Amino acid sequence: MTVFNLGSINIDLFYQVPHFPSAGETMTTLGHSRMLGGKGANQSIALA
Repeated sequence: MTVFNLGSINIDLFYQVPHFPSAGETMTTLGHSRMLGGKGANQSIALA
């Protein structure tokens, strides 16, 4: 079976913070991660 998937592929950035920041507040993150995302990428992974 051949499938052609036309959709977006994105890099999702996640940041861990101690609390939800107030307007204008600056804070340091506790950690971060990057994951593959986007509708096209998610559909392709599901079809694989």
